[in-house]
Amino acid sequence: MHYAKRDDLLAGRSVWVIRLANDFTAERTLLISKVSEAVTPATAGNHIGAGAAMDEIIPAQPGIRFIINGGFSHYRKDFYDWPHQDFKVGDPVGVVKIRDHYYEDFRDIQGYGFFVQTEKREPWRIIRYADLKKTEKYVLGCTPLLIWNSEAVNLPPEKMQPLPQGAITPPSVLAHGLQNHPRTAIGLKGQEIVFIMVEGEGCTLLELQHIGLMLGLEQFLNLDGGGSSQFRLWDGAGYIRNAISPEDEKRVLGHVLILFDESLK
Repeated sequence: MHYAKRDDLLAGRSVWVIRLANDFTAERTLLISKVSEAVTPATAGNHIGAGAAMDEIIPAQPGIRFIINGGFSHYRKDFYDWPHQDFKVGDPVGVVKIRDHYYEDFRDIQGYGFFVQTEKREPWRIIRYADLKKTEKYVLGCTPLLIWNSEAVNLPPEKMQPLPQGAITPPSVLAHGLQNHPRTAIGLKGQEIVFIMVEGEGCTLLELQHIGLMLGLEQFLNLDGGGSSQFRLWDGAGYIRNAISPEDEKRVLGHVLILFDESLK
């Protein structure tokens, strides 16, 4: 794994670029983890639910070398004007499959991309909805897909208008796309998985897309934006983390991507 904090990709703003070989073994594996399962393994029911802050996950899961938030999650009851209110805080917005558990909560699948793994330890892929199979072992559905086959994906301008002051919409409506927010995203290039984290004041989705093009990514998918956009990376002495507002240090996350060193579990 290689990582660097770069100030040359986005007008002096800090961008973390974390590169990981898309090749896994019995000792080293990348997977989607349900936070409630990691922190309280007896959690009942077919939901992600409850969730926890990232710093609560690490001591509960020995062997974590790298952890980054997954897609969007409900982190406050009634936060969004959502068509149903039966979700639990920590449940995903979008599509998530973890082993035999499948979660689906979205209004409009258009623009989604999917980070998938057919079986544990196989290479990960980024696909479109038409190619999604519920038989995949792990599925992380996020929006928007930014680059497909090395070309920029059109981001519809009618969905990219800034929100009125104080207004909040579900993530599948891209009204936050022209606003600056911290961002986490994931891309593929050759035999590498490339994680991008824009910290501090963040960037727009168009700027995030441009970063992916500059790095030559072949597929590129936005994961999350705002206070949930966090990572921790073990550097041999402790965990490096991105800059986080104090109010977001205990932000509830529902599901995360984790790189495990199985020998340390």
